[in-house]
Amino acid sequence: MAQFDTYCEGLLARAKAAGWELRAQRTIPYGRQYEVAKGAAIAMLNCYQGKKGLSFVAGGKAAAELSADLGAAPAPKYVEAAEADPFKLGLPHAGGDESGKGDYFGPIVVGAWLLEERHVAKLRELGITDSKKMTDANMEKLAGQLDKLDRGHVITVMPREYNGLYARTGNLNVLLSRLHGQCMSALIRKHKAPRAVLIDQFARNTDEMRDAMNLPAGTKLVTRTGAEADLAVAAASVLARVAFVAGLKELGHEFGMTFPPGAGSPVVQAGREFKRTFGADQLPQVAKVHFKTTGQL
Repeated sequence: MAQFDTYCEGLLARAKAAGWELRAQRTIPYGRQYEVAKGAAIAMLNCYQGKKGLSFVAGGKAAAELSADLGAAPAPKYVEAAEADPFKLGLPHAGGDESGKGDYFGPIVVGAWLLEERHVAKLRELGITDSKKMTDANMEKLAGQLDKLDRGHVITVMPREYNGLYARTGNLNVLLSRLHGQCMSALIRKHKAPRAVLIDQFARNTDEMRDAMNLPAGTKLVTRTGAEADLAVAAASVLARVAFVAGLKELGHEFGMTFPPGAGSPVVQAGREFKRTFGADQLPQVAKVHFKTTGQL
């Protein structure tokens, strides 16, 4: 059922991004039906789960428009939970990941998670995996479950603070290294020292990060590409992504507009709207102004 819920949430998120609004929903044989509207157009999104997997069919007068907006991609194949220790680091070990470094609007967030043997089964049961493979709605639920285990730590740096920090360092990798160090150091202070710390690799030189972490004797720092395959890093990635989305929403409430993630054309459009409404001097309150996107506004 959890996989079907995630599938439905993903379709609804895609529909919402295309301008559709949810009006009603009901249970139907082998699935669920959602009534959605875009202006005067009304359609039915029928989601099914069966022996052949998950699927959807658009219905109603605006079915063709809804189908086009959702695309013809087949139902995603759901991945199993990340492996507990694919890099053979031993337990307990801690993992760290970040969110927002490629997004023009919103904060940059680093997350850390301490993985202990007694929590492995629970995280596998929850289906914790790389945040890029899950919907934001599903991750928000998972983050609530992770919070109950109290083995994580998150640092959120909103744009108004981030821009000052970046100006002083002039290097995103250096800034990320320091933030990872602060986050992991805070996590370790709350709990026992892990055998190792694993960070998803974003830079070859780890000296800055190692200094900022001030790891206790016997704890080694390891960086790997594809580290999200590790359960600790995957849990950290979920916490970081949820905090990033929350930061975007906070800015949206503050300024009364929607700030899309990423750095593509919707972001440029939103940036131009913000600039017209609030002025260019206010961009550092909501955006990472060193991005090339600033020059496109």
